[in-house]
Amino acid sequence: LSLHDALTFWKHLIFFLCACVIAFTFTSCKKSSSSDSSGSYYLKANFDGSAKSFNKTVSAMKGNLGNGTYTLIINGFSSSEQLALSMWSDKDDFTAGKTFTLEALGGTTDNILTYAAPIGNSDPMSQWASVYDYGNVPESFQCTITEATSAYIKGTFSSVIYQNNNAAVASKTVTQGSFYAKY
Repeated sequence: LSLHDALTFWKHLIFFLCACVIAFTFTSCKKSSSSDSSGSYYLKANFDGSAKSFNKTVSAMKGNLGNGTYTLIINGFSSSEQLALSMWSDKDDFTAGKTFTLEALGGTTDNILTYAAPIGNSDPMSQWASVYDYGNVPESFQCTITEATSAYIKGTFSSVIYQNNNAAVASKTVTQGSFYAKY
């Protein structure tokens, strides 16, 4: 494992954990009359052909990080799992019709899909991402924004995600992903 690979892994892991903390902070303060506070908002996909929904709290956060760097995070929870899409851009171009693939910011980082189960577990075996830092695997990520307003964002996505370990390559194919998230 090279120093570059190790730094890349930690960069992705830290970004994912920060996204989780931010999402939890913003969503845990909301009052709700039911256990599903997201109403009609959704984040769902098939994992190796099995449908999963992350509709407990679905949110989108867009930010300007300065120096021409923008990010969009779409996050959803189930009772024991979390799914998040994290995308980068050198423009504020998270608009309808735009498709994001794995490579971002001229190859300096990656757009990623992350999955954690169970939530709150720090064991690397519970964390999955569309990038794998322990060897060469066929990495893929695609997210297309189909509708975007100042209040919400909709789109589709697919990816292959890998378990965060170097013992053996474990993957899940994520297909037919879709989201409708409130800013």
